[in-house]
Amino acid sequence: MKRFILTIALLIAARSIYAAPVSLTDLLTRFKEANYALIYSTSLVQESAIVEWDGEVSLKSLEQSLRTLGLSLHRIERNLWTIERAPPAEAVPAEDHAAARIPAVRIDNIVVTASRYEVQGMDGASRHQIDEGSLNETPSFAGDSLRIIHRLPGAATLGISSKPNVRGGSSDELLVLFDGVELIEPFHLRDFQSMFSSFNPQTIQNIEYFTGGFPAQYGNKLSGVLDIATQDTFTSSGGELGLSAFSTSALLFTEKGQNRWMFSARRGNLDNLLNVVNPRLGHPKYHDLYARYTRDFERGTLKLSAFRFSDDIVFTSDEASASSKVDNQYVWMEWETNLSPRVYSRTFFSVGDIDSTRLGDTFAEDRSVGSLIDKQTLNVTSIKHLQEFKVNNRLRLEYGFTYRDLEMEYDTSIIVERSIVAEVLALPVFVDESFKAKFGGHSSSAFLTTKYQFSRALTVQMGLRYDRQNYSKAGSQISPRVAMVYELGQDWRLRFSYGRFYQPQAIYELETADLESEFSRPQKSDHWIIAADWQAGPSLRLKAEIFYKRIDDLKPRFENLFDPYNFTPELEPDRIVIRADKAYTRGIELGLVGTYGPYDWNLNYSFSQVRDHEAGRWIDRRWDQTHSLNALLNWKPGQWIISLAGAWHTGWTLTQLPTTIPADGSFEVPAYRSNSRLKNFATLDAKISYELGLGNTSLSFFLEITNLVNRANKGGIDYEIILEDGFYELEEIDLEPVFPLVTNLGVIWRF
Repeated sequence: MKRFILTIALLIAARSIYAAPVSLTDLLTRFKEANYALIYSTSLVQESAIVEWDGEVSLKSLEQSLRTLGLSLHRIERNLWTIERAPPAEAVPAEDHAAARIPAVRIDNIVVTASRYEVQGMDGASRHQIDEGSLNETPSFAGDSLRIIHRLPGAATLGISSKPNVRGGSSDELLVLFDGVELIEPFHLRDFQSMFSSFNPQTIQNIEYFTGGFPAQYGNKLSGVLDIATQDTFTSSGGELGLSAFSTSALLFTEKGQNRWMFSARRGNLDNLLNVVNPRLGHPKYHDLYARYTRDFERGTLKLSAFRFSDDIVFTSDEASASSKVDNQYVWMEWETNLSPRVYSRTFFSVGDIDSTRLGDTFAEDRSVGSLIDKQTLNVTSIKHLQEFKVNNRLRLEYGFTYRDLEMEYDTSIIVERSIVAEVLALPVFVDESFKAKFGGHSSSAFLTTKYQFSRALTVQMGLRYDRQNYSKAGSQISPRVAMVYELGQDWRLRFSYGRFYQPQAIYELETADLESEFSRPQKSDHWIIAADWQAGPSLRLKAEIFYKRIDDLKPRFENLFDPYNFTPELEPDRIVIRADKAYTRGIELGLVGTYGPYDWNLNYSFSQVRDHEAGRWIDRRWDQTHSLNALLNWKPGQWIISLAGAWHTGWTLTQLPTTIPADGSFEVPAYRSNSRLKNFATLDAKISYELGLGNTSLSFFLEITNLVNRANKGGIDYEIILEDGFYELEEIDLEPVFPLVTNLGVIWRF
């Protein structure tokens, strides 16, 4: 209750000034930073002009300010506007604003603003901007548009999980923010490789994706950040209804005066597909709901949001069965305001509740016989404040804090008798354990970032972050970060960054099904990045990065040595624990982005290596992929959009054991782990869409094909083992495949 009262007090205390003179440069910068996409000519829009602004970041406020210059705002698409000369009836008389009149001249230079992130992109972070168009046009498995991040440099994937391994990191090292609020495991089929993201792509306006060196604002994760901004600038009422093989969705939005509403609902159709293809496999049901109300006030903007994503999954086979019931609910409030033309702030108050129950049974005598019951309940209450202060044209400060109150309850029971494989690996054969505990505490953080432009060419950003947790022995962490950007003329940009990053084990991350009962100390990582960008022309951009990441104080990591794709991996006989004391990842990433007429394309290549140091040996991680290549081509003839995307990378590592092992000898897993590799991974994906206009509405038809050539990519291995004459005799019996050719046919009605 105290935190709620404090939040309300902060919101009430927020202030913005009434109409005051500001330069058009400052005004447009503020709207760019607030995710308003604007197109205008620098010949028409003289940024040195002075306008009156009431401090409100809204379309109505912007229109009023532009009107004093004889300009008007015109909508092109849902989130795209042009600034144009107002018709004669709208223009302000010359005697009132003579100094601000704009002469009629030919348009020489067009400025396009996409989001506040691009304005703030002058730092050394490894970042990628993804807009709404790219999400909808890029081929993706089962329509999961968020998988576009798999096609960017630094992502390691076999295409099963929606969560990538970012620059060698584990899949739990990715921070996901949705409209500024951190979400915990926002994926459907969370307990089955997290196959789908929980976001309706039609609600997303843009994504800022960091793969390293991210600013001090972001913390508590070692490898990456996914910062998702939703649509928030509708100027009329409308919506979309979508139906495809994998999902059914609805999106409704409306704007009336100072009020805006948006509602999104999706239901997965995977259960219906299985009823047709293989009803014995199970009944995976999942859905997500998102609603937001926005109200523009004279002194700021209030947003009230609710997000719910749930799973009710059942899978069965001849050897095992598993079920997962997960219910995630988040409610939050955001107050966004301009305290002055130089000060901008956002304050959040959020509550999250997550309940999950996972059951697993295995009855394959040649592998394991046993069961798992794993129940977890998490409650999170959080307050977060971010503020930006533009001291002058050269110096900008960003600072803020986050406080989270946490309650976590575990109730886990595992009983299993594992097969002879566990004996070979010197692992426990019989397990009968229970764990029940309740933890409470808080985590807090604060950060300060300064960005100073020393000269036209050199900008330096320095940041410091402080984090603290009290629910374990984690204590506190201090993370310094520094970045420099040097511009060589208008075409070349050189970047350098160094940063320290910590990832404390979260209160909800105890692997109780693997008999983990105590929290590990925070993992630590240092990132070094050197990069160069070259704008080789108006339609061609090249980018190169060299990175090195050292990781210390690693927490234990649990993996299945041979086949990671099981219903209940903790019950399998090849479940091992990796206790590395340090690790590193290093690599080079090259990217090429271009356009030519109706075509746009990109090509990127990565060379990388990621290794753990365990038992005195440097060992490749499972997801080490030395070489990777991604290519994307979009062709837009008329109402058609035709996209092809290809991916190829070195096969992930594989553990192969000797064919004969003495039964009375000592076996050390690290001596064999990752001693071989799977066949190289390759896939070609396609998407074809056509939009048919129907008055004020339209129908968009699309066909997505994943793994177009039906390549048999492999993901794991299986063994048959017998004990004979004091020796274990091993025979490799199968290489487990991942996805075959998958099609997704659908239609979207926009109105």
